[in-house]
Amino acid sequence: MNDIVWLTMRRMRAPLIALILVYVLSVFGMLAIPGQDQNGNPIQVNFLEALYFVAVMATTIGFGEIPHSFTDAQRLYTYMILFPNVVAWLYSVGTLIGLFIDPQFRAVLALSRFKRQVRRIRGPYYIVCGFGYTGRMIVAGLLKRGIGAAVIEREQKIIQSMALSERFAHLPAIVGSVTDQDLLDMAGLNPAIENCLGVIAITNKDHVNLTIAITTKLLRPDLPVMARAETRRVVHNMLSFGTDHPVDPYTIFAERLYLALKSPAKYLLQDWLISVPGTRLREEMRPPDGHWILAGIGRFGSRMAAALDRAGVDYTVIDVHPDRVKARPDSVLGRGTEAATLEAAGILEAEGIIAGTGDDMDNLSIVMTALELNPNLFVVSRQESPDNDALFDASKADLVARRSLILARRILAVATTPLLPVFNEHMVHQDEKFARKVEDQLEEVLNGYSPSLWTIDIENELAQSVRAARQEGVDIRLEHLLVNSRMPEMHRLPCVCLMMERDSLRLFLPKPSQELMHGDRLLFAGRGQARREMIFSLTEPAALVSLATGRPQPRGILMRRIARKRAAD
Repeated sequence: MNDIVWLTMRRMRAPLIALILVYVLSVFGMLAIPGQDQNGNPIQVNFLEALYFVAVMATTIGFGEIPHSFTDAQRLYTYMILFPNVVAWLYSVGTLIGLFIDPQFRAVLALSRFKRQVRRIRGPYYIVCGFGYTGRMIVAGLLKRGIGAAVIEREQKIIQSMALSERFAHLPAIVGSVTDQDLLDMAGLNPAIENCLGVIAITNKDHVNLTIAITTKLLRPDLPVMARAETRRVVHNMLSFGTDHPVDPYTIFAERLYLALKSPAKYLLQDWLISVPGTRLREEMRPPDGHWILAGIGRFGSRMAAALDRAGVDYTVIDVHPDRVKARPDSVLGRGTEAATLEAAGILEAEGIIAGTGDDMDNLSIVMTALELNPNLFVVSRQESPDNDALFDASKADLVARRSLILARRILAVATTPLLPVFNEHMVHQDEKFARKVEDQLEEVLNGYSPSLWTIDIENELAQSVRAARQEGVDIRLEHLLVNSRMPEMHRLPCVCLMMERDSLRLFLPKPSQELMHGDRLLFAGRGQARREMIFSLTEPAALVSLATGRPQPRGILMRRIARKRAAD
């Protein structure tokens, strides 16, 4: 606000001085010229009358001569001061209008509005740096989970499009450099802002995301940082100074391809847990382990090659760079878009193909040509631009590496359900039986649709039932939380507890008999109605106590004290 006042006063100084001088001289001149009434008696215009007349004259309103008709001298003076007053007013108004359309002034206004909107955020929120296609998906996912966002974006047209969107128009958003320390400080790096949960850096430039991560860790080391990074060098750099979650979409996809090849059950379970809640559950997929063709061995292709090597799958590389072909024996020089190149790589005998070049049209051409030559191929394709979603959906590819979607899913999982990556990491290192067990339990409650995920922290308001149970001397177990406390019969809620965290202790698929304590964190997967019933049970002091004791408990504090006294007697 101080910047706005300073800039306004600096621009309006000369017009205001000119307007005041002309106005004052006009008023005092009017006071000095004598007038006369209807009877010809001399009169003098008073100060208020002079102020009023000059004001209505200068603004061209012109109500008339007051308080009596003017003399010739007064009319001549009015004629003389008319034009200077009008010019002074036009000069001032024109300067003021020019100020409001001035880019610098509009930028200061936008900055002040952004700062004010951030201060008005009452709930938890993330700073989102970059609001492209990936940013929109992430912010939309955060809003669905009741988490806000403050957006910094360098493109003016993107911020303008936000103002036209019903979903995003209310969010604080500013045009500017996403690495600007002042903007980041206003958005939430200021220690005085306590409801900022962290920073999400998802611009399309690794160096910019690295700069944001460094700035955040220096100014607010307590805030978690989730940053996009598509090169191994940047990933290692981020990890070296404590970036919490560098997200490399190509590495994530390679890990999932490896799971699909070696453990279809783990791949399927991961897919269920990261899918959009409410969508149909996918069927199990089993990629063949015969000979594969890998077209393109750049940043994406090198990660696919590492996944195939790890899975023990034989493959042939096709690439346009001679140095890459020389580094890999039996590779084929070419793009892979030509039938001759694919045939030289053994497409007719191959079981699968990965179209991994950096050009979407080349990848689509590779897929179409390969399927013409061998319709039984298992097809994996890389997609760079979200604008080509419909084309890749129609390409009949079995797996599509959509970079934006991979980034959005991983960041949302970390930002909204931080225990999910821990559970997934544990599952990957377990045997197939563990994944099958979780799969069977989820199938029983999901009814064919992808689950909602939520974390329950038993503290503050959500610990009321647990505290009430401790006062009653009753143990609350997980099985009590997994039933609907508002129904007379024991009706199990449609959800599965995937893990429990208590200080440094982590239990995966905890047993129903597991005792719950204040401070426990629980990760659930299931249908959304189960979460609502859990929150009711945890916030209603008598709910879980009634389930644990088998006796209905009074809800009022006074009645519960009386009941305890009677039980003691």
